Amino acid sequence: MKIVKLCLLTAFLAVFSHYSAAQIFFGSSIDAEASITLGVDVRIEKMSDLHFGDIMSQPVGGSVRLNPVNGSVSNVSGNFLLLGNSSAAVFQLAGMPGQYFEIAAGSYPSQITLRNEQGYTMTVDDFQILPSNGYLGYGGIMIIKLGATLHIGSDQPAGNYINTTDLTVTVSFQ
Repeated sequence: MKIVKLCLLTAFLAVFSHYSAAQIFFGSSIDAEASITLGVDVRIEKMSDLHFGDIMSQPVGGSVRLNPVNGSVSNVSGNFLLLGNSSAAVFQLAGMPGQYFEIAAGSYPSQITLRNEQGYTMTVDDFQILPSNGYLGYGGIMIIKLGATLHIGSDQPAGNYINTTDLTVTVSFQ
């Protein structure tokens, strides 16, 4: 009887282990996708410099304002003769369409100094950036324009006044 019980137990275990193995090998399956959104490099490119045009010096000093929207220059104080072409600084931002950007106060200088060949100076301040934040448009492009106020001293000496290093604008992308 013990041998019969042992044979039955062995047969039962053999069938059970075969049935368990069959369940492992005959399970169902499902597919999953793998994906990534690969962004483009975030870039800023200068399209044009901030240029106040040609201005005739006057015995009395004052200020002129460069409009960032259209690049025109107008007298703020004083009565300067405004000649030549002027232009706002223009930058092109490029990245992912719909990507948010911001140019916060403090991410550009509050004032810069222009110098001529003889070392005479004028200051530029009150920078205005349009737009200062927003979303990159279709194609991932946005045009940013920068204007400012130029302060001209009384009897300001003639010359080409320039600053090539201090007007840096930092753009944050999120």
